[in-house]
Amino acid sequence: MKLKIISIFLLLSFLSSCNLLNDSPDQVFQTIGLNANKIPKSFERVFKELRQHKAGGGLKIPSEDGKTMKPASCVASVKYWYGNTFKEDIKKIKKLKTDDEAKLIVKAGLELFEYADEIQETDFPLIAKMIDEGKSDEEIDAAAKKLDDTKGILLDKKYEAVMKLLLPYADKNGVKYSTF
Repeated sequence: MKLKIISIFLLLSFLSSCNLLNDSPDQVFQTIGLNANKIPKSFERVFKELRQHKAGGGLKIPSEDGKTMKPASCVASVKYWYGNTFKEDIKKIKKLKTDDEAKLIVKAGLELFEYADEIQETDFPLIAKMIDEGKSDEEIDAAAKKLDDTKGILLDKKYEAVMKLLLPYADKNGVKYSTF
């Protein structure tokens, strides 16, 4: 019995030292880098598109039966389509098992996704409400521009910080990727 316990302990120590218990660099890259593509680069564009969909009658969310789509307000659409955009990504990032080399990437990635999630939870509904209330395009554009010029700038900085860590890590570990 003692020999089995010692053997299991040695095997786990070996696996841990070989990083076989850690997620691969490719998995780290996919979880953080590829999912970061979902982060809007322009809030003005997001709300311009929402206004266009609303004007064309295209704002829809699934109905209660989940089989059909029903017309929705801009607030309901934002809540449904954007409300959970990053929740699963945050869970996946938190579950990543990494070596010391990737810990900073995971930390920076988590900060990025949590901040993006906060914006979509707090700021998106406010601007969506303006659309539902029939505020002028100028007022909505100004609110979206203000969001771009404040939280958008910080979001961009967080994104850049992640990429400054992630891309060299990917290169060093042979992860294949393309940038646009």
